[in-house]
Amino acid sequence: MAIPAFGLGTFRLKDDVVISSVKTALELGYRAIDTAQIYDNEAAVGQAIAESGVPRHELYITTKIWIENLSKDKLIPSLKESLQKLRTDYVDLTLIHWPSPNDEVSVEEFMQALLKAKKQGLTREIGISNFTIPLMEKAIAAVGAENIATNQIELSPYLQNRKV
Repeated sequence: MAIPAFGLGTFRLKDDVVISSVKTALELGYRAIDTAQIYDNEAAVGQAIAESGVPRHELYITTKIWIENLSKDKLIPSLKESLQKLRTDYVDLTLIHWPSPNDEVSVEEFMQALLKAKKQGLTREIGISNFTIPLMEKAIAAVGAENIATNQIELSPYLQNRKV
């Protein structure tokens, strides 16, 4: 499944606001929902999806692994917890939200753990988020370009990121 052209990001949405926003977006035909562990709203997103009645196979759900869960011992358990909160057996895309501060966990370690999660069927695709070009190169070296679906970056009129 390709990433749908329109999707709802849930950053800073909490509780009833995120539930209402997700349900309304799905009613309007949105099929991509983006959340993250650090947003602390995965359970509410999961509730909204469940209440919407939209079949799971029609949705494209993205979540992101937070920096405290990047180690090989924490990444898969944290993703399983996200799946439980989201009320699904898999997500379509799992991203590393931010690179590890001060390289506390190597790019190779967390990318290998993320690829393992994909092989276990917990996520259909894997990717990165907010990575610079040198960090993208490390991620590619760790798991191969063919295994990285995207580098999700902030893009706005004020922040262009043209090199990335």
